[in-house]
Amino acid sequence: MRRLALAAVVVLGCGPGPRDNGDDGDAAGPNGDGAVCEDVIDVVFVLDTSSSMGFVLEQLEAQIAQVVTASNQLAPDSHFGLIVFQDNIWLDTTGPMANGNVHVSAATLQAAFRNYRLNYTANDRNPGDGPTGPTTQNPICEENSLDALYAAAADFPWRPNATRVVILATDDTFLEWPDNYGDRDADGDTTSTDFPREGNYPAARTFEETVATLRAARARVFAFNRLVPPSILFRCGTGRRYGWEHITDGWTSPYAANAPFPDQTDGGAFDLALVENNQLSLAATINEVVLDSFCHPPEL
Repeated sequence: MRRLALAAVVVLGCGPGPRDNGDDGDAAGPNGDGAVCEDVIDVVFVLDTSSSMGFVLEQLEAQIAQVVTASNQLAPDSHFGLIVFQDNIWLDTTGPMANGNVHVSAATLQAAFRNYRLNYTANDRNPGDGPTGPTTQNPICEENSLDALYAAAADFPWRPNATRVVILATDDTFLEWPDNYGDRDADGDTTSTDFPREGNYPAARTFEETVATLRAARARVFAFNRLVPPSILFRCGTGRRYGWEHITDGWTSPYAANAPFPDQTDGGAFDLALVENNQLSLAATINEVVLDSFCHPPEL
């Protein structure tokens, strides 16, 4: 969604329960067959960079050092990735490892969050278009989180022995293939230049194949999403495929007949409005779900 919305409702609890590390309190505890867990930690941030989401990027920039420190205390050499999206997606390449896809320090993550906030969020520019791409290119309100999640599962270089956590933040639902985020009228044409200007931003994936890919990667999805629609004064100023009551679909309510991503990946969901109102700490919540996931394979 493209404009800042204000809402406050109750946080939802995350899926996995407390991690059992045995009686000795070590960070690496027994897994299901009694063997010692030797997991490392891989965390991928999947972030909506539309104009209503600047507060998430600001808070992550300010708090990410806490997340990096806590993860490395659980397991040294924790890896972090970043995928950003609006009508299209971009797998960040500013990290120091794996062709830029992997970050290992707070400093490079802070720089990445700042870059996407200043160059994309502030200008309504789609991240896949690059820093010189068109601005205010948003003919419909829904955002392409689906393809971003698929890229997190399929394209990030997960390590074989990693506890795999996806942290997603968005304030709307998504479209599936073969729909197009640039086709405001759903008429198959994406060339209209009057407001809101169209463009060719096809959805590449379906819900079911994205779920299957996440489950195959054994990556838990923890979503920070809005639980109620914004007031009329703070709504996206363009059209929608789905009514405002559907902004939770895929996160805390079913998408069509499909259970939400957090339910299907043994993850969890949290109220984004509480983050915006400083009632819920991103860093503390992320640290909690990483701790609960560590050495605790998803129950799929």
